[in-house]
Amino acid sequence: MEFWKLLVGLQGKDLKTLGQGKPFTVLNVSQGHINIIPHKNNKDRTIDIKEIEGAYRRLKTFGQITRVEIEAQFSPRNPAYVAAILATLPGVRSHGKPIITLEM
Repeated sequence: MEFWKLLVGLQGKDLKTLGQGKPFTVLNVSQGHINIIPHKNNKDRTIDIKEIEGAYRRLKTFGQITRVEIEAQFSPRNPAYVAAILATLPGVRSHGKPIITLEM
């Protein structure tokens, strides 16, 4: 299935961050960004689609990516949410604490 359709399929879904299990809802998916709302503070956050796409490309190319790499290279403000979103995609597995790793 196409990457974009997978992301759109998350709209309205409740997810949890991988390391700490903090719940959030995917409010909206558009061409440019994803809006999420963490349940802890109910403040809307925006994640640029490029942050998720870049991390996904690296994951597909190298077969794995860590949350630390997501933060350093793609999403300095939202790495936990990007990792949680990627973990929902077909073929992606997550493991590890405290360093979360995603693998394909």
